[in-house]
Amino acid sequence: MPLKIFSQTDEKPLLKYSSWLLLQAIPSPVFYHDIKNEKEKINFGFRWQIIPLNYSFSANKYVSNFQSFFIKPVRRFAGSAEIFIQPEIALKDFNNGNNNNFWIAGGTRVIFPITDYGEVLSASVGVKYNFHKNISDGYDNYPGIEGGLYFMGGLGVQANYNFNKFNQINLGLFIKYY
Repeated sequence: MPLKIFSQTDEKPLLKYSSWLLLQAIPSPVFYHDIKNEKEKINFGFRWQIIPLNYSFSANKYVSNFQSFFIKPVRRFAGSAEIFIQPEIALKDFNNGNNNNFWIAGGTRVIFPITDYGEVLSASVGVKYNFHKNISDGYDNYPGIEGGLYFMGGLGVQANYNFNKFNQINLGLFIKYY
């Protein structure tokens, strides 16, 4: 009986998915713009990236173009379109805009490779809808647009412009662990 040695073809699904799930629980830092009339401040918080569906433009003919949740960075940053969900939390109250500290945004984005098939640099554009409750003025829920630059598939910068007069501009790091 030959001695079995672990190779790259051996896969341990429990270890693979449990470690991936733990790494996805680490959020990315974000700065939020809290504004009302002449008063404004910068609020700090965190954002999680959940991608339930991704369609890769560069998948080879032997694999599906679709991936769900567990998205391989090479396929994502080499060119893809995706649906995303972003739970977000601000660490301080939105005193000026009177928005809740926690909200969820959902949307879609397209990622384009810029250099080396996206492995070194890629960019994204997207649209989203923020399900964000305003406590006093009734300006609940608002659309937004976003753009991002991503380096080496795991680190990037995302900027959001929201069509809401109380929380217009957000700037955050995109940190994704694989």
